[in-house]
Amino acid sequence: MKQFPKLSLVFLFVFATIFSLAAQKTRFSPQVGVNFSAIDAKLQDITAESRVGWNAGFDLRLGERAFYLNPGLHYYSNTARLIKGVEGPDDVNFEDETTIQSLKAPLNLGIRLTGDNGLIGLRVKGGITPTYVFNVTEKEDFSFDKDDLNTFTWAANVGAGMDVLFFTVDLNYEIGMNDYFKDAEGSNNVLSLSLGLKF
Repeated sequence: MKQFPKLSLVFLFVFATIFSLAAQKTRFSPQVGVNFSAIDAKLQDITAESRVGWNAGFDLRLGERAFYLNPGLHYYSNTARLIKGVEGPDDVNFEDETTIQSLKAPLNLGIRLTGDNGLIGLRVKGGITPTYVFNVTEKEDFSFDKDDLNTFTWAANVGAGMDVLFFTVDLNYEIGMNDYFKDAEGSNNVLSLSLGLKF
């Protein structure tokens, strides 16, 4: 099965679940944040080092009880530093930065540690996060593009959050479950901190 149909099935599952639970209490939380990736890889004569990025999207909280379903959809923009060494009498390293853009569709199960309607609410969550890479900004002096990455990857996800009135703060950690690059070993672990609103 091709990569794109796999992602389509994930999105269909997420939205089918959302509609099946539409009769329950639903909270909508748009969010923006920053993320930090931890991966270094050697691709032929290029070294790629992941750096800080930003993200924006939304989460849903479905259900009124202590346990709730927590799907979401988020756009991620990650920066990667590219380094190419040129061997010779005077060895030189050329550097540039590229941008990797992806969509993440986390599907988590959440647990409310305190009530959902008080001044402060605490919660934890865990689940899976499929990621679809749809664009890499190509650089003229580097042979690095979208074809160097696995288009579709999976990650385990754990996180914690706090609500203060209608504001939200979420800290999430993704643990990559397969290789991020096609021709180099190494998963992409991502730590993200997001701020949002709760409706």
